[in-house]
Parts: sequence; structure tokens; C-alpha cells
Amino acid sequence: MVGAAGLELATLCSQSRYSSQLSYAPNADILAKNTRSAREGYTLSMRCTVLVNSRSPGIHNGLSYETGDLTVEPGMLVRISVRKKEMEGIVLSTDNGPLDEEGFTLKPIDEIISKEPVLSTAQLKTLQWMADYYYCSLRSAMTPFLPSPPWRTLIPKNIPGYRFIKEPEKLTPKQQVVIDTLRREGWMSVSDVKKETDVSAAIIKRLKELGSIEEESHSPDAVEIKPYVFAGTPPTLTPLQQSAYEEMKKEKRPSLLFGITGSGKTEVYSQMISDAAKAGKQSILLVPEILLTEHIIHRFETLFNRDRIAVLHSRLTPASRRSEWMRIRSGEAALVIGSRSALFAPCHKLGLIIMDEEHEWTYKNEQTPRYHARETAEKLCEFAGAKLVMGTATPSLEAWSRVKSGRYHMTELPERYKNQSLPTVKVVDLATVNFGSLYPFSPTLLAAIGDRLKKGEQTVLFLNRRGMASAILCLKCRKRLVSPESQLPFTLHRSSYGQPFLLDHFSGVTANLPADCPHCGAHDLLPVGAGTQKVEDILAAQFPQARILRADSDVLQYPEQMRTLLKKMRDREADILFGTQSVVKGLDLPGVTLAVVMIADIGLSLPHFRAGERVFQLLTQLTGRSGRAQQGEVIVQTFRPEAVEVVAASQHRTRDYLETELTLREQLHYPPSTEMIRFILREERAEQNAKKLHAAILRFIHEEDMKAQASVAPTLFGGGKVWHVLLRGKDLRTILPSLDLSDAVVDIDPIDCI
Repeated sequence: MVGAAGLELATLCSQSRYSSQLSYAPNADILAKNTRSAREGYTLSMRCTVLVNSRSPGIHNGLSYETGDLTVEPGMLVRISVRKKEMEGIVLSTDNGPLDEEGFTLKPIDEIISKEPVLSTAQLKTLQWMADYYYCSLRSAMTPFLPSPPWRTLIPKNIPGYRFIKEPEKLTPKQQVVIDTLRREGWMSVSDVKKETDVSAAIIKRLKELGSIEEESHSPDAVEIKPYVFAGTPPTLTPLQQSAYEEMKKEKRPSLLFGITGSGKTEVYSQMISDAAKAGKQSILLVPEILLTEHIIHRFETLFNRDRIAVLHSRLTPASRRSEWMRIRSGEAALVIGSRSALFAPCHKLGLIIMDEEHEWTYKNEQTPRYHARETAEKLCEFAGAKLVMGTATPSLEAWSRVKSGRYHMTELPERYKNQSLPTVKVVDLATVNFGSLYPFSPTLLAAIGDRLKKGEQTVLFLNRRGMASAILCLKCRKRLVSPESQLPFTLHRSSYGQPFLLDHFSGVTANLPADCPHCGAHDLLPVGAGTQKVEDILAAQFPQARILRADSDVLQYPEQMRTLLKKMRDREADILFGTQSVVKGLDLPGVTLAVVMIADIGLSLPHFRAGERVFQLLTQLTGRSGRAQQGEVIVQTFRPEAVEVVAASQHRTRDYLETELTLREQLHYPPSTEMIRFILREERAEQNAKKLHAAILRFIHEEDMKAQASVAPTLFGGGKVWHVLLRGKDLRTILPSLDLSDAVVDIDPIDCI
């Protein structure tokens, strides 16, 4: 018989719709065994809750089992039986609860697979918090914590070896060497015995026959943090950096390191990571994009030997992820670097988590569990007794509001490293420019690039659009070619063979470029707008002598490619780097003196309350790519030069913008001044189900007199097939248990809501 539903987790996840409902008949044998054990003085068998490696929704919050005569701890990997099938599971909790409650008894655990917990106590508490806060099952919440099953392959295999038993009466000299070695060490692996004693297999066999030694296998899965060897010393901090470091070191609350671009936040990170390693603690450094892992590793290889740095992100092969996971759990890695999923690295001696570029929206996971790394890291640090540091030049509104409320501590780096001045910013009004065939290159921009080439300096260009053109327009009927999947305009791309094709960036649908308009049959199809491929063509034609690098997802598939690209920039083997988001975020390239936003308006007109915040962050971050070693310049091209975001970014007025935007959010009742929950519906009856759910929410709001608002609409990028309901207000969780959410995905604190 299989264990019954996890009773203690039913209380924990009382708001969850995923609680288990299994029950089983009593087992007299188990009851008799427990009674006998108690009578004979043995430890009474305990009850434990096991999260089973199963996709069955009925048991996604765990099952209860009896420990039997096994010593079981939370976090251990065990083998159990579920409906007569052997499966793996993680022990979530143990207690002294009755084994025959509610008319059923529990089946015992079959085997302990890991001698040491696979998940730490802090990770288990974080896992349970995630399931409750993000309204998902415990099994879903566990997904990012462990590599794909089978989990037993994460546990190192038993190592065969020998143990000293007794010394025989007569020994040969070589036998004496073996006995002395094993007496001193207690136990040694087979390979180590051969290496240390240099004796033949026959001698070892004879000692076994005499009963002097015996074979014994050991599992090397114990967590042991060894002293870390430093490759170098942390950089010398400036007085401002030292002050920020000292402040954060004393502060128990999460710290926001608000430093302007180029202020040297990474040097402060290095000092804090060094402190943690010297104390025998591990650190996690989160970066907003996988491609940036290779860039940041380069910065920390001057602190640790490379074999003391581990990398975790979703693009690792399953084998590589398992290998890195095991290195981290063994304590070999002092520093873990990666994107948001690196937050769940098995650091059993966690001392520090750093979120670089804290404001980035990529820290929000858009699949279940829909966690945000910031909130989850805050809880993990709370449970582990670790320090959380969030660094950024453009704090998110959420972090800013928490600083103002006292929940977060903040320290500032208001000056650039070594007193380097901020770049000058020039705003070009695109409405006044005559482009000819060179759109989006203004004469001002072309002249600035040419000037940098003459001086031997480097340029970074940002354009938030891949491809050759942003749309294909029919000049006769004035309609654009749209994707049948999302109903959004196709983007024109060029294949590696030079052939044009159409791509829907939101659904991935591709199509051939037609000769005629599918709407009216005319032959007047015209590519409009510009993408990175078109920019590359114009640059090559205007500056044939320039060495050009392109960085977008069409050409950068793996982090290693980004490493090669950045090395070329650092080694001055390239003159111009242009691309999409990856050229904006956190790159430190001393040779760059010109940074350009090709079209700043992309994103400003989106029907999204975060649209302005994102554009401001992007513009401000790009200014940080220029002038890190010498005076730099930034050119912002826009059709809306008077936009609040453009003006504030060009004048380096981050604090003013944050205060203004926060006041506006409070007036309009948008996060962070209110809570928000998004319900996403994708089934065949998405529209009907969304409207039904919306009506149920409105009834609850009216009956409970809640201060909340709810709206229902198709999503912008769903092509009419995806609908969502948005709920805003206070204490929104009270409504969740009363709703039928069987067809909905629940997104707590959504980032995207269009």
C-alpha cells in the first residue's frame, strides 16, 4: 500500500487547488511493528512527507510514508512505492504524527538513496514558500531546484575500498605497509590503496583471506566546504566603494546598491564574494541574460581559479547541468554564476546572493512556477541566513518603493569609477531628418561613427528589432503581411544563404516572401522599417573599412559565442558592435566612446503600464556603455524627443524619474502601489472561460466589498486565441480559493500584462 496524502502539507498549501486526495486501508503489520519497536526500546517509526517524482496531479503536493527503522531527514532522496511501482522522491518533512490516522496506515520508505540531504533546509522552506505564494503545486515549485530525473544519478556512485579490521600474527613487509596505511586512514578507496602502497592484488587478496581487512564501499555525497584558493586579490576599492561595501556588510536587510553606470559595482561584488569564500560560504551571482554569463566570468577569473566557479543556466546540456550541480553541492564551487535559474543552485553553505541589473524583466519566469528571482532570492536568503545584494543603475519601481518603506536598505555609488565623467548625450529628432535610403541612420549619426573610426575608437549601436525590415507593406491596399498565428506583422529576414523569408517573432511561424499581396493581389510589396540585418548592410556599404560585429539571437546561439565577440571588442579587433538587448546590459568595454539608440520610440507606445519604465532603463543603461575609460558620447534618435523617459535619461536624472513614476503609479493604482494577479486562458473556449472567470471575480469583489478592479481581454500577442483576466487591488489572495481555476494559469505579480 502506498502512503496517504501529506497531512501537514494540506495546511501549508490550504490555498492551493492541487492538494492530494489519496487514502488507503490500514496495515496491521506496520502497527504491530511500531508497537514491538516501542516495547523493545527502539525509536518509534516516524511519519514523513515525500514529494514523488511523478506527473500525476493527484500527488503533486506529496504523500505520507512511514520511516520504518531508517533515519530519515528532510531533503533526502528516497525510493518509495506508488501503486506497486518504484519511484524516487524527496523527503519534505518528518514528524511524530500517528501512523493510523483517518482509517489508514502508511507504507514504509523502501530505501534512502542519498546519505546527505539533496535539498538544504533553506531550499525546502523556499520551495514551500514558492508553492504557496505563486499558487502552484509543490511538484511544480520543485522544477527549478533539481536537474531532470532520474535524480539518483545526481548522487555519486559508491566507491569500493578497504577497511582495517585487525593485524595478523605474521606479516610480510609489503603486507605491513598495507596494514599500517589502512590503520592510519581507517578506510581508503581501492585506487588510493594501490597508489599509496604499490602492492599487487595478490597481497590485498591474502589480507582479506586472513580477515585483516575487508571490502567496504563509501558514498562520497557528504557536503564539505573546503578552503578556497584565490587566484588573486579583490580590486582595491575607492573611498565611495569602500563606504558602500562597509554599509552592506553591516546591514541585515536586503541591500540595493544604486550605482550609476560605470561606478564599479562589480568591484564591490568581488569584495563581498571574497569575504564569503574566506568564511567557507558559497555565493550566487545572477545576471539577467544567459549570454552575459561568459562576460561576467571573465571579471571573476582574476579572483578565483576557474575550477572554483560554476555556471548554471537553461542552455546547458542535461549532462553539463548535472555535472555543475554536483560540483556545487560537493562544495567545490565558491561562486555560482548564471541566469535566474542559478538561484536554485545546491549551495548548502550559502552566504551571499547578488542580483546584477536587478531591474531587468528577465528575472521573472514566464512558465510555471512563475516566480520572480528578486522575491524568491529574498526568501532564500532569509531562510539561509545569507545576504542579498541587488545592484543596478536604474532600480525597478518595486525595489525603489521597498527602499522608501524601509524593507530594503540602500547605498549609492553616485560617481563613475576613478572619477571618469558621464558621457554627453545628444538627442536627434527623427521627424526632422531626411534619410533617403539610409533609414535609420541620420547624418549626425553617420558623421559620429566616421569620427570614431578615424580616431581608432569603438562604437556600440542598439536596435530593438531583428531582421531586414519590421514589416512588409502593400503600397496599393496599405495593408501589412501578418502572421496567421499571432495576427501581428511578419518581420522580413534573410537566411544564411541570402534568401528572404518572413518570421513571426512571437510565435516562431515562418513563411516565404510572396510576390503578390495576399490581400489585393498587387505587386507593390515594400519592406518598411529596419532590423539588425538591414543595419549591417548599411554599415558595410557606408564604412567598408570598418570591422563590424552583430549581436542578436540570429547569430548568438550560445554563451561561448558571446565570449568570442566580447574578446574581439576588448582586444580591439572590431570597430562597431551592433545588436539588440545583449549590447545594452552590463557590458564593460573600455574602447567604446560612442553608444547609440537607433530608434528610442520602440516600446514607448505599447499599452503597458511598465512601457515607459522599460524604455527609460534601456536608454540609461546604454549610456553606460560609452566613455568608461575616456570621454564618451551617446546619441539617442527618436520621433518623440520631449518624452519624459527620453529627457530624464539624456539628463541622467534617474532619481527624479523614479519618484515621478512612482507617484503616477500610486495615483493610477498600478504596482508596486497595488497587487496584481493575471489569469491566462488558452483552451478552445478561452474567450468564454475568461469572461466566465471575470464575472465570478466581479461577484466576489461586490459581495466582499473589496477595493479591487478586474478586466478581461484577448492578449496582444495571442492572435485572439489567448485571453487573460487582470485583477488589481489589495489582499487579492483572499479571492483565489473561491474561483474555479481549472482552465487558467495563475500569474502572481505579472511583468507582462498586454
